[in-house]
Amino acid sequence: MVGIVGLEILHLRGITTRNQTDIDVNHAGLYPATAALVNVDGVTGPEVIKLPTVPQWDKDRASNSPLVYRATAIYETADKGVWFQLHGSLDSWKMLALIGISKDLDTEIRTNDAAYELIQERVRTYRAREIEQLMVEKGLSGSIVYSPEEWRQTEMGKSLSRHPLVNYKQRTQCAALPPVYFPVLEDKRPLAGIKVVELTRIIAGAAAGAALASLGAEVIRVNSSKLKDYTPAQPSSLMAGKTTIDLDLEDPADHKRLMQLFEQADVILQGYRLGSLARRGFGLEAALELANKRGKGIVYVDENCYGPDGYYAERPGWQQVADAAAGSSYVMGQSFGCPKGQGVLPSLPISDMSTGILTALTIMCGIRDRAKFGGSYHGHASLTAYNMATMDPEVRLYQREVVQRINDKYQFPTWSSDVHVAPLYYSILDAWGKNSDLIKDEKYYVHFSDSVFGSDLRVLGPVVQYDKEEYSPKWNSPPVSFCHHEFRPFSDH
Repeated sequence: MVGIVGLEILHLRGITTRNQTDIDVNHAGLYPATAALVNVDGVTGPEVIKLPTVPQWDKDRASNSPLVYRATAIYETADKGVWFQLHGSLDSWKMLALIGISKDLDTEIRTNDAAYELIQERVRTYRAREIEQLMVEKGLSGSIVYSPEEWRQTEMGKSLSRHPLVNYKQRTQCAALPPVYFPVLEDKRPLAGIKVVELTRIIAGAAAGAALASLGAEVIRVNSSKLKDYTPAQPSSLMAGKTTIDLDLEDPADHKRLMQLFEQADVILQGYRLGSLARRGFGLEAALELANKRGKGIVYVDENCYGPDGYYAERPGWQQVADAAAGSSYVMGQSFGCPKGQGVLPSLPISDMSTGILTALTIMCGIRDRAKFGGSYHGHASLTAYNMATMDPEVRLYQREVVQRINDKYQFPTWSSDVHVAPLYYSILDAWGKNSDLIKDEKYYVHFSDSVFGSDLRVLGPVVQYDKEEYSPKWNSPPVSFCHHEFRPFSDH
């Protein structure tokens, strides 16, 4: 769909194409592993983030604490057969303290298995609804492991089901703003000249920004050096083609700088909790007001865990939480032969990366319609909505024999509820590498010789391709670390 809407935009720009989008399905299959498919001067796998050129933005997870490591896993509750996805987020000790595990125990618990056993012991003292309510009250992440049908029957599931997966609309209460035509530039890619402010952390929003950058958009990613983030994203293609700056919205000068970017932007991509940026003056209504004042529409897209409304809409959440809520973890557990109700984390951050593409698609639809009809547009993409779509009975799952055939070919290891996302990444890559030539094929990668991470940085390239290189997706600059650049406004086109 991203490729198709890109073609529609090319036609609006007056560029003649063959109306063909090329997708290599093997390349698309590698896409969920983007953050791990990195090679820096021959260094690969988990050793990449240990390089001195890769800044550490998540020292909690970079610690060697088994309790921190196991703070994010799936545990059985006091309700037999009902499991719960705990998530330590970016401050595991806050969640661990809540369930009665003191940081003083860190020196006593020496292994990951011992840590899992201790946390499991504590979680079993709570009924599933109790621990869910506890996390809600304290503003923490986590979810009961629902089956797809159980989730669809919750009020939150029903709220999400009322929205289309590609969820955007024109804000008709705004002033009647004219169509915004695309600039005529030397760069022929679909989004050349489009200015995007990326206000996100972790994976999904970063994936959306990277997709937009590959299609020609000028993407300025805003981080705060006071906040933690996902270290492995930095040397990967998640950060390719972007300018990354450091702004502290508590600082009046930085607040003013971000407002300057808002005034210039065609697109605002925000991945913080709903309402968080609005309370600081950078929500949807503020963006629409700026658009009306300048007489030029804007596209504002929220990306989050639970969707645009419903009682969990403002909760924090992660991919693992969305997987548990919508039934993906339940289905994985069933595929491994686990007892009914037990969840197992999906093998790659499929929801994160796919929601990133869904977010980019939503933005592109808004940009396309702004050029055709004028006005401003608001969209929404969420991890749980994506998972729900894949679990829809009309979509259906692969047959067990298909899954078995794939397992027989690649010899994937069996894992359980205690598995952590990092070793999952690398065990999948290891199986691919040992049992096929898939990840060795250079046609799926791009190299950068001028990277801040090393003299030869290889990352996964854009999946979408067109019939001509001049308007096919590509990144004009290598990945960089967060907060790498000095502040600057958008370019004049």
